[in-house]
Amino acid sequence: MTAYKIERNNMLELEGINYWAVIAAWIVNCAVGAYWYSPAGFAKQWKHHTGIDLLKIPQNESTRTLIAVVISGLVQAFALAVVLNSLAVGSVAEALVAGVFLWFGLVAATTVGVTLYARKSWKFLWLNSSYFLLVMAINSVLFGAWL
Repeated sequence: MTAYKIERNNMLELEGINYWAVIAAWIVNCAVGAYWYSPAGFAKQWKHHTGIDLLKIPQNESTRTLIAVVISGLVQAFALAVVLNSLAVGSVAEALVAGVFLWFGLVAATTVGVTLYARKSWKFLWLNSSYFLLVMAINSVLFGAWL
């Protein structure tokens, strides 16, 4: 078996990123999150696991949290675009596999400790991490088509 090494100038490749795709992925993050944690989505289940009613959080706290979540969604979309671009994914299928693998290793795996130390259930872990699975899968497909 022969190992091949691809030489690159940069470890993270920023050239070639489609910033319109990043903005679209950011909108996906916000839209899916708005539904996911809404009364039409999984707010009731989230409240069951946390004891927190999202609709009863004080306005100033809610606004600060929402701003942080929206900004972190942009960071996540950009980071995923950079990683997929740096990996030089060549198809939607490759992008999807890479995105799901990144979710599994960087989101799901790291969420286990946080969830269990917070004394939350595996159902709570799945509720939160599956949101990121959906978002990363959709956005990986989007980047695979647009990068």
